[in-house]
Amino acid sequence: MKHVVIVDSMSNIPAHVLEKRSHIKAIPLNTQIGGLVGLDFLETEQLRQFYKENPLKDDAKANATSPTSEQMSVFLLNEIVPHYDFAIFQTTSAALSDVFKCIKGCAETIENDARVVRKMAGITEPFKLTFSNSGNSSSGQTLLALYTDALLNKGVAVETVVENADRFKKKVKTYSVIHDIMQARNRMKMSGYKTLSITSAVSGQLHKNTPLVSLCNDKFRIIHLKISYTQAIKSLFEYAERCLESGLHLPIIHVSYAGRVRDLRGMSEFKSLQNKAKEHGVMLILGMMSVSACINYSAGSVSLGIVPKDEGADPVN
Repeated sequence: MKHVVIVDSMSNIPAHVLEKRSHIKAIPLNTQIGGLVGLDFLETEQLRQFYKENPLKDDAKANATSPTSEQMSVFLLNEIVPHYDFAIFQTTSAALSDVFKCIKGCAETIENDARVVRKMAGITEPFKLTFSNSGNSSSGQTLLALYTDALLNKGVAVETVVENADRFKKKVKTYSVIHDIMQARNRMKMSGYKTLSITSAVSGQLHKNTPLVSLCNDKFRIIHLKISYTQAIKSLFEYAERCLESGLHLPIIHVSYAGRVRDLRGMSEFKSLQNKAKEHGVMLILGMMSVSACINYSAGSVSLGIVPKDEGADPVN
């Protein structure tokens, strides 16, 4: 049986990872920047051009929304159903997007339509679709997908994989450095999600603070608020280095950047993390944030996904 793990573009899963992992697919969110409406970018060159042009500057009005039920059906029936026997759809956190709500609402219809599509293609085996809210987003969502795909590739039964993934997602942590606190709050609020209070946003804007936040199990927390961008980056990557020393449940760290990755590679803190990951035999995945993630977090933001054994630890100021 052929399997596929589906994520949405808020996962920030890089194109080079999708090319190597043929059993992981990404569905793009809808984006609106100014008067331009389109689909989120999945290709590296598209994202490079996006960050080169920087259309979100000057506080441009922007929004990112879930695929519609029709878009979800078209994607699954065209890209998934004829080629795979079962799919595990892991959506971005319900605290940030309606993707889970959408797939939950149209899953039964899609499975019914899948019978017709597969019959026309001469496929006799039924198509099975399962879906879950990852409780995470951005880099953490990618790690859950990689973990799930690895289990399936080992031949573990689907039911067992789903159970293990549900337990594993509670250990996955996503930390993000939000470069522009007011911009992020306004755009999240526009999407209907109130994750930052107006008091915190105004205070942060006045003092030029850069919040360091976490998202795990649909819980959004502010770890540090009254620190600078440089301090937040330093705190984030030093935390990741400590996790490397104490151990990881999954030997992969994913860092996504809302900008050109060469700028992030030039940071001494990132170079130090890169060297430490190599010493410990841990894969460090680096990529650009998707447009939808950039809209929610703001340009210049950084996200880190990690699964530490020391689950109670957080970055320190």
